[in-house]
Amino acid sequence: MTVLVKNTQRFLPIPKTLKRDLEKLLTLARFPDWDLGVHLAGNRYIRHLNNRYRNKAKPTDILSFPFTTVFSVFFFNALSPGILPHPETPDFRNLGDLVISVEYVKHWCKKHDQKFQKRLPVLCVHGICHLLGYDHETDVEWEEMKLREEEILDRFWAWKYN
Repeated sequence: MTVLVKNTQRFLPIPKTLKRDLEKLLTLARFPDWDLGVHLAGNRYIRHLNNRYRNKAKPTDILSFPFTTVFSVFFFNALSPGILPHPETPDFRNLGDLVISVEYVKHWCKKHDQKFQKRLPVLCVHGICHLLGYDHETDVEWEEMKLREEEILDRFWAWKYN
């Protein structure tokens, strides 16, 4: 597994444990041998991506970009959330990329009186669940995704603080 973290923002220092935490989250999500990219950016960059890919000209906290191959394009939609097609080679064991606006999250945390270090794993799990095919367009999808996120986070917090 390779977790690549790219930090292009200057709003907050990033926790030194981020890469290790991401590796643990992938293990808890049952995808320990899969690659993940995480780009920590500012509002300007995420606004550009949000506008380009979702037609929303505003910043957001996190965007998820699944890694797609010819194989997964044909079969991914037929699979249930949390089940990915078996990769033909280890090179295709790539969940995709998460882009997080640290600036947006920093303001959100201040508004909701929450610590950035506590919010970041929650967002990462949310993004990972999207990469695994979970969504929240309907109430049923939202409930399924929420349960999966809680399952991963409960085990993560137990590992992190015990």
